[in-house]
Amino acid sequence: MNVQSVLSEQSIEPHKIGLRVEDFILLQESGSFNAFAKAELIDGDIYTVNAIHRPHAGILADLSADLVYAVRASGLALKVYTPVSTRLDDYNLPEPDLVIAMIEPEALVTGRSVRLAVEVSASSLDFDLGPKARLYARSSIPEYWVVDVAGRSIVQMTAPNEGVYSAIRDTPFGDRITLITIPQIAIDTTALA
Repeated sequence: MNVQSVLSEQSIEPHKIGLRVEDFILLQESGSFNAFAKAELIDGDIYTVNAIHRPHAGILADLSADLVYAVRASGLALKVYTPVSTRLDDYNLPEPDLVIAMIEPEALVTGRSVRLAVEVSASSLDFDLGPKARLYARSSIPEYWVVDVAGRSIVQMTAPNEGVYSAIRDTPFGDRITLITIPQIAIDTTALA
């Protein structure tokens, strides 16, 4: 058998194999990501983020407190989680800064339970508005907010359709913002300003 015949018989090209959520959790439990503030699984790839600084942390704390109060006042059977690993499918386990989700018995928040996902962006704005937005839209998360720390606004995305959000609204810090998909939940963003 010559080299040419061997090459033609083995025409399988190298290809990437993405990690599954179960693989990622094993790595996480073994301490592989302890040096990072946050590790996420996006389309089978691991993404890490280093330390969270005061502007990000302060805005997240204020936003969390306001949304917890608003969710409780609404009387709806929802809960605010921050931050939380959210299983969207077998290859995606992002860790949004905050989610509002239905209460479920599972250990991980599931994509089907999420009503709002929020990313606070002090240094990851392009990623949160690009790949993350497409991921959440593809996973039918009904509403997604990107809190632009430098721009002092909240980008509110709704109506996921074929992997993109078809409705986008920008609300400056200091204004009132209402969840488009759950109008019973609204907050004043003055504390963020």
